[in-house]
Amino acid sequence: MKDLTRRPETLFVLGYMLFPLLALVVAVAGVWSVVIDRTVLGVILIVVVAQIFVFGALWCANRRTKLLAEAHGAIEASMTDEQAINAYNAREALEIEAKEKEAREKASREREARRDSGS
Repeated sequence: MKDLTRRPETLFVLGYMLFPLLALVVAVAGVWSVVIDRTVLGVILIVVVAQIFVFGALWCANRRTKLLAEAHGAIEASMTDEQAINAYNAREALEIEAKEKEAREKASREREARRDSGS
């Protein structure tokens, strides 16, 4: 079970699909119980059980976000999600700039080689 909470794919399914669906189903069952005069059962379903699924979904979504941030190099615990995204984007921009600089240098060397061979 511990291994499952370390996989973003599993957390996605739990946090964005399964737990919200179960919370909705339990809430509907709770409302239906209130309508058919089983008030105590309905309130327990709505207040306790549905909220457990809601908080479970929120926990899974938050855990998944942290795992993805760690995978992209934002290991600092003090980083917020926005800071982690900004740090990742900054690294990507530096990599793109380095590749562009390398391509310009390569093109410059090729031009010089052609100019030297043509003279």
